[in-house]
Amino acid sequence: MKNRIVIFIVIIAVVLTASLSVVGTLSLVTILENRQDRYYITFDSSVVDAANIDKFNEVRDLLYEKYMGEIDENILLEGVIAGMVGALGDPYTMYVDAETMALMEADSEGEYSGIGVTITIPNEGSGILILDVNELGPAFESGILAGDRVIRVDEYDVAFSDDLNYVASLVRGEAGSDVEIEIIRENETKSLVFNITRRTVNSIDVTGDMPDEKIGYIKIKSFTQDSPEEFANVFNDLVGQGMESLVMDVRDNPGGSLYAIINIADMIMEEGIITYTVDRDGNREDYTAARGGVSLPIVILVNEYSASASEMLAGALRDNGLATVVGTTTFGKGLVQGVYNLEDGSGLRITIAKYYTPSDVCIQDIGIVPDFEIEQAGDYQGMPVSAVPREDDLQFIKALEILKGNE
Repeated sequence: MKNRIVIFIVIIAVVLTASLSVVGTLSLVTILENRQDRYYITFDSSVVDAANIDKFNEVRDLLYEKYMGEIDENILLEGVIAGMVGALGDPYTMYVDAETMALMEADSEGEYSGIGVTITIPNEGSGILILDVNELGPAFESGILAGDRVIRVDEYDVAFSDDLNYVASLVRGEAGSDVEIEIIRENETKSLVFNITRRTVNSIDVTGDMPDEKIGYIKIKSFTQDSPEEFANVFNDLVGQGMESLVMDVRDNPGGSLYAIINIADMIMEEGIITYTVDRDGNREDYTAARGGVSLPIVILVNEYSASASEMLAGALRDNGLATVVGTTTFGKGLVQGVYNLEDGSGLRITIAKYYTPSDVCIQDIGIVPDFEIEQAGDYQGMPVSAVPREDDLQFIKALEILKGNE
């Protein structure tokens, strides 16, 4: 006990409330006699300054003394937990409440209850940028467009929010419930308000067509558990239509399941390293392709909103000599998160390792630099790809030129 700082938390006022005790004092004896009425947390006195414990107590006491509203100790404790994780300063390491955790798990399975939009934080300007609108979802039916920017969800102002998971948790909800979305749209002088009824939405991760007689096009919007099967089905269908070369499009793809990109890359690659990770202790884990694969020219399209798994797929194919990369430099997320479920249904996302491309590059804060850096035309810069007509899509046009042998 003499090398520990002990914080005793009263059940009636449970929120990490603390009484700093010293061995041998009367207060310690008294507290130990009544400890069945208290919770306690300990900190190592060689690491934690006593002044910080005093400050915690001072803030807690002031809240109880001055705050005009009611205080729910359990809600405050939840905030303390979230703040502890957030204090690490890593945007990818976070505490996730039980409701948001359930939504994240449903999303990874390719089905969720919401309005059917893909959102991101834009590089500039206010509002949460809508990258894609699912044609099977209620947002599409209500008239929301890719490129719109969300500034309010119900009574919550999100115009300057930098917490994408928080905004997503506001937009999603129980099927049959209503949500009011306020957006700003380019060339509109006033904001637009939509009242939308949420419902279960099946995500469509992979789509494709034949833009040219021998050139196939496959768009991967995100990487979920269903993506590999969807990719295989679309790929085989295009082969049946005479595909001899392929444009793979992961623009505006925020990433997702490592399992998904490993399986998709494995379908294409004959052999070799897809990616590898290195943890804090220097332990390396390789993800490799099995023998097999396909042999055809590939161009992969990327942009500044291609992140994480999208970047790993582009890096794997290029580093193994299987694809040319066209577009703009990608987002630059090369960190691996482990997801850990807590007993009450909440969870922790913790950065546990770094991703590396086969050429031994960690793309964190760097991104994948394309072989051909192509910006969109002025009117379409910064716009979601789904809002750019194919005939005006300079990156897509460049991909066709390369595959036709004009480059």
